[in-house]
Amino acid sequence: MAKKPEEKVMLAEHVLEVRYVPSGSFLDVRGYVADYIRESGLFPHWKIDTNVVNFRDKPNKVEKEGAFAGFRNAGYLAYNPETRNYFVDRAGVFWRTLQKNEHYQIPPIERFGARTKVFLPSDVSFEEINSRVFHRLYTDTTREVLGGTEKDVQFIVELIDEGFDIRVSGGPIHEGEVKRYLSFESKEMDQTGLYVDLDFYRTKNVEHRDIPKLLRAAIDQTWQRVERLASVVGI
Repeated sequence: MAKKPEEKVMLAEHVLEVRYVPSGSFLDVRGYVADYIRESGLFPHWKIDTNVVNFRDKPNKVEKEGAFAGFRNAGYLAYNPETRNYFVDRAGVFWRTLQKNEHYQIPPIERFGARTKVFLPSDVSFEEINSRVFHRLYTDTTREVLGGTEKDVQFIVELIDEGFDIRVSGGPIHEGEVKRYLSFESKEMDQTGLYVDLDFYRTKNVEHRDIPKLLRAAIDQTWQRVERLASVVGI
């Protein structure tokens, strides 16, 4: 992600997924949807699979961004975008464009989801990051109850906030370990660091017109939490 000189490096992978009532009629218009999205100028390449059309920026794989539309869900993904607004803006354009097609009406929505995986690389050793995560997120009572010395600390917390269900997980990362969790490559992945996975979702009272607004709110909250965690852990 692009940054100012004083900003931290944060590698991010974003996914928007909107699930809706399954619709068999989608299978009859897959080709139309594929051509419609390509002709809109959003993506130059597509591949039709059994129940979904996948869109991408490169002929054989997603390099920076892709999308999908299927009989039960649709969404957009971005790998390490240059700015924090890029994902929200492009995902919103894709969703609004898909809504405007004249051959496939998107069924009622069952679930909105926005998931972001973030890696904050560091020059600090894994052991030091691990110690900071434990001491700043847990208490002395935790150590007394569990016993022993913390070797590899992970955290998982499920929250409800501002109308979202939220699952936050993560922990310290060994050198090169984050390559197992992210779908793109970067030289910073060879470093140690802090990994955070944030999944925002809503399953009730979601209308088609709400998606861009919900996505903006979820991503704003995502970055607020990542910044706070980075500050507390000292990454």
